[in-house]
Amino acid sequence: MLFIGLATAFVELLRPFAPSHAAQTGEAARPAPTPEIKAPAKPVVAQAPATASPPADKPDIDEIQRAARDTPPAAAIPAGPIVAIILTELGPNATAAKAAIDRLPAAVSLAFSPYADASRELAKTARAGGHEVWLSVPMQPKSYPRVNPGKNVLLTAQTPAENIRRLDWALSRVEAPVGITNMMGSAFTESAAAMRPLLGAVKARQLFYLDARSSGRSVGETEARAIGLAAATNDRFLDEPETTANIRRNLDDLVATAKRRGYAVGYARPVSATIGEIERWSAELEAKGVTLVGASLVARKAGNG
Repeated sequence: MLFIGLATAFVELLRPFAPSHAAQTGEAARPAPTPEIKAPAKPVVAQAPATASPPADKPDIDEIQRAARDTPPAAAIPAGPIVAIILTELGPNATAAKAAIDRLPAAVSLAFSPYADASRELAKTARAGGHEVWLSVPMQPKSYPRVNPGKNVLLTAQTPAENIRRLDWALSRVEAPVGITNMMGSAFTESAAAMRPLLGAVKARQLFYLDARSSGRSVGETEARAIGLAAATNDRFLDEPETTANIRRNLDDLVATAKRRGYAVGYARPVSATIGEIERWSAELEAKGVTLVGASLVARKAGNG
């Protein structure tokens, strides 16, 4: 018994030097429990089969280039002064877009937003009705990021390759537009370093460019002409503010500009007052010796000036 007691005491003396359970198993010692913080679940990404069509937000470059090749031959530019009207950022309000398509003369150009799922079908309807279809491309405003046009906006800090990828994404959202115009873009259109490669890509895709004049210091038309791209710049925002008197005054000013310079282009929104005034005004143009044309014809005439 004395021997057993001495052996037990000896084991207890050695216990502090024995390896712990954590050392034996490789597990760290567990601290006291803390409240569980659950990480957000990761979305399950479906793997498309190799033969599937590209996702909706991935541009189909072949389709873009094929649409450019299939564009009908350019119409002849009429003799005498010409005026173009372009309604921009159609699509988010399908009812307003349909009113513009149905009520306005076919010579009025319509620019669609890449952000509206309805834009593709609305653009097809507009084209079938004889309207020129354009694309509003989101570009960086001076107030960015506080004011953000949306997904895939073109940014001055992005590489040219990334901005061109974003351009192609926008082009994939509206089938076969004849050209692009800027959505916002007061900062982007002032940057020659950003605009030059973008416009080179626009030309390579056989499109036209219209500068909305979001900034009075835009280099858009200047850079376009430098590379031989047909382009023009907005002369009047017709409905800012949106009053009948202001819209009428701006429409009359467009006629005066066209008679003086040979061409003019005005920008408008698809609102009821504007649509009604353009209907009334367009019916009087022939008597004034001015022809209402698609915006691409103004871009071509301006480029030849």
